[in-house]
Amino acid sequence: MPPNGMTAAVPILALVVCAGTSACSSSHGPRATVPTADSVLAAAVRVYEVSRGPTGLYRDRVRFDGAHDGPASIATTGMGLISLCIGSRMGINSSAAEQAKTTVRTLLAMAHARNGSGFYYHFVDLETGSRAGESEYSSIDTAILVSGALFASSCLAGDRELDSLVATLWESIDWSRAVADPATGAIYLEMQADGSGSPGALTTPFSEYMLVAWLATLADRTGTGSATELWARFYASADSLPTSEFAGHVVLTDRPGFFLASFVAQFAYYLCHPFTTDNRYRAFLLSAQRADRAWWRQSALATEHEWGLGAGSARSVPYHADAIGDNPDHIVSPHVVAGFLPVDSAALRDLQWHVTSASGALRSLVGVDGSILWRYSVTDPSWTPEELQGIDYAALMLGLASHVLGSEFVVEHNDFAAWLAEVR
Repeated sequence: MPPNGMTAAVPILALVVCAGTSACSSSHGPRATVPTADSVLAAAVRVYEVSRGPTGLYRDRVRFDGAHDGPASIATTGMGLISLCIGSRMGINSSAAEQAKTTVRTLLAMAHARNGSGFYYHFVDLETGSRAGESEYSSIDTAILVSGALFASSCLAGDRELDSLVATLWESIDWSRAVADPATGAIYLEMQADGSGSPGALTTPFSEYMLVAWLATLADRTGTGSATELWARFYASADSLPTSEFAGHVVLTDRPGFFLASFVAQFAYYLCHPFTTDNRYRAFLLSAQRADRAWWRQSALATEHEWGLGAGSARSVPYHADAIGDNPDHIVSPHVVAGFLPVDSAALRDLQWHVTSASGALRSLVGVDGSILWRYSVTDPSWTPEELQGIDYAALMLGLASHVLGSEFVVEHNDFAAWLAEVR
């Protein structure tokens, strides 16, 4: 075995792509390439390199033709920090720690983009860090940002300056202000300029806001605050949360009878240590994968390899988060397939199918030497997304990283409680 828990180049994708087919065009993957799990992961890391701006912030989206526009995303910046860590572990980024420090220094200097309790605007200008458009102060995007910083600092261990910068970032946010009501599990989606939550913008368990609840709990040093109470009531036991059932598969939800996009449980797995390490939560992640696949089989619209209810560019609207019963454009998301790898290694076969068939998933991006798997519609093959959203593509990067770098990669580096205990 190679060092650091890495596997050798995995031949699951090592087949000629598009050779002799009409599916290869300038907008799809290169001819006669031999993608492996390692190379597709490396290409994902390079997607974030392309999206990185001069101050270390990361674009919300990148265009496949290279004509990038639009703002930086605070959440994508968190994923960009994790991409630096993965690139370092893969040996394709020798300056990851320095780049991470540049990003965190920029974030700490962005007082103009934060509210009274330290939460950031969702979208900011790529160069100045100023508010972009009518962007809101976002609790979940700030949580993903800081989780990415904590993850990267844990992974890029030994750089005391990076540790100090990330610790300062962590301490600069009053996470308790995002807790709306511990009795109902409500978290504020949006925050106001004075640091308080926006009363009309609430979410309840279960959702990706589990991450906000976890960070608020970690910040409660007394162990008696509202965040700790909320966590104990709802998240300490996975069986305390509401569920929905599809085709015999019970999944976590925020409203019984309704379903969430598959990325929700995936983000909880990759960024929330209690979810990662709890067998009951992992069982729910597997159920989400099985329900996702079952919905596609029931729809009879796609082959057995085509599934994945994710989010990103859509055909009928600019952006859509697909879910069971709510995928109007019948879009397959291979990045979500990869995101389930920690609980379903058989998903590798479906990724292999995508790089060896004419499914429409395989794309190329100006500035990236490698293959990219992205969304496509099974009912409208003529539709070709012009851009890729960085926060959504993170599911593929994290899923393949857990496979290529080893199953302990996520478990070790999303243990933020251990990191904080060491740094404090």
